[in-house]
Amino acid sequence: MVRASASFDAWSMKIALFGGTGNVGRVLLRMTLDAGHEVTLLARDPGTVGRQHPLLTVVKGNALDPDAVDKTLVGAEAVLSTLGGFGDADSIETGTANIIAAMPAAGVKRLVVIQGFHLTFPGDPDNLGRRIVTVYLKAKDHSLVTRSHAMAAQLRTTTDLDWTLLRIPPVVAGGPTGHTKVGILRLGPWSKVTAGDVGATVLDLLEDAMTVHTAPMVSSG
Repeated sequence: MVRASASFDAWSMKIALFGGTGNVGRVLLRMTLDAGHEVTLLARDPGTVGRQHPLLTVVKGNALDPDAVDKTLVGAEAVLSTLGGFGDADSIETGTANIIAAMPAAGVKRLVVIQGFHLTFPGDPDNLGRRIVTVYLKAKDHSLVTRSHAMAAQLRTTTDLDWTLLRIPPVVAGGPTGHTKVGILRLGPWSKVTAGDVGATVLDLLEDAMTVHTAPMVSSG
């Protein structure tokens, strides 16, 4: 990743985290707290968070509820979202839309969203592996593909927020490898990324002004 000469000062930020109880979200939560950031986490069931920390505040609620989103954004300086997954496609589109709508009033501009590399952006390679993955996703959960594309389309037309969309292949267990590839990549069914590499890349993106209004991909190895 090429660093910008002008960067966001991400140290000790107050971060609102959505989707922090999923596989990637849990790792991202731990890494964010370990980095010294204050985190407000929205969770449908606070009992599933599974940890306590002096820098962690948990708000009970759902990203589909605008009021819960508003509460989570109070005092935040940046937003991280890993919303959605198989069987929870509505969170990807509607939940992200609620976050985008609430951020200006909360005075928050920086947003990093994590989604799959099936999402297309100008300049992407039209490789066979990606098309295979898209066919698989449509067969397993057509709504996920439709709603995630709608979310990405909304991001592309959002100019008043400093958003970055991190596109990822299937996630496997593991910490940061130190050997990530970040950028416009030719990913396919063979591609993988560790949860730790996703978390480390997200924290890097928070500081990198060059990634605003872009959608880089990441893979391990």
